[in-house]
Amino acid sequence: MRKSINSPGVHKHKNPIPHACILNGLMISSAINGFDHSIGNFPDKKETQIEVAFENMLKILKEANGAYENILKIDLYFNDKSDRKFVNPIWLRIFPNENTRPARHSHLAILDQPCIMQLVFTAVI
Repeated sequence: MRKSINSPGVHKHKNPIPHACILNGLMISSAINGFDHSIGNFPDKKETQIEVAFENMLKILKEANGAYENILKIDLYFNDKSDRKFVNPIWLRIFPNENTRPARHSHLAILDQPCIMQLVFTAVI
């Protein structure tokens, strides 16, 4: 049976969709961004906004009893693909072992400002 996942620590979507959904152990997220629920806005610094997006992803994973280790792939959507450089330091900290990193792909997207990046992940729980 399909199960919707919502984390109380992550900003709700403006549309009636969950943060993620699980079916038969496969978890796929909706778009996750760097909106900081604790301050009620997007951080001004790009690095911080991207860090918060990854933290939001972890909160959603934990809501489903998952962790970063459960991720198979992450798709990153940027207004400006040159902002990918802010992801790599976070990526290397979260996934230090090059032999166990998930797949990753970056896309160019039109995102409403001040959002600079969204991510979508696929995991097995």
